[in-house]
Amino acid sequence: MPALAMPDLSTLYLPGGLAIGLGAAAPVGPVNLLVIQRTLAGQRGPALLLGLGAALGDMMFGIIAAFGLGAVGLLLREHDVAIRSVGGLAMIGFAVMTWRATPHLADEASGHASRLAALGFSMAITNPATMLFFIGSFSAIGFLGLGHDTVGHRLNAGLLVSGVLMGSMLWWLMVTGIASRFAGRVSDVHLRRLNQITAIALALFGAGAIFAAFRNTI
Repeated sequence: MPALAMPDLSTLYLPGGLAIGLGAAAPVGPVNLLVIQRTLAGQRGPALLLGLGAALGDMMFGIIAAFGLGAVGLLLREHDVAIRSVGGLAMIGFAVMTWRATPHLADEASGHASRLAALGFSMAITNPATMLFFIGSFSAIGFLGLGHDTVGHRLNAGLLVSGVLMGSMLWWLMVTGIASRFAGRVSDVHLRRLNQITAIALALFGAGAIFAAFRNTI
């Protein structure tokens, strides 16, 4: 009986986007701290608005990457090893940044509920670490069939971007759900451990991308 072939990550648009959205939202930074603080204060609705704004910011990065990568598809094919390697190194660099971060739950939260979504969006799109993450993850996976030149490519890009939004929002739903259940028992130590788990996962992903880049050249 023939062995089942492993699915090609480069064409798993929706689940790939879902994983990228989760990965982009998971590291404990300013938005995560504000969402947790609001939730612990009994304001889960405003906290989700803040998360929604951050998710829309992640989606913007996804749109730029999905349609931009399609426009340079030839470059990706000609320099696949180099691009995947650089993407993997970028992911490892992001993992190091995440591991070394020292989040503090006691940092001051700011902003009114009516402006939380805009605050989350602006914090997401002005975060250079998030930009680094998207460049690294999209390059490391090497998604195929993206862009705006054909209907099929636009559909693939749309699925990928939708996955990013869904993955990011899934994270915020989980964070607010957990924080509301463990109010009074969340500490800086827990945030630090969450960052470390995220960093390990990102480093493994980056190492896997580098291995995949050179696998066919050996």
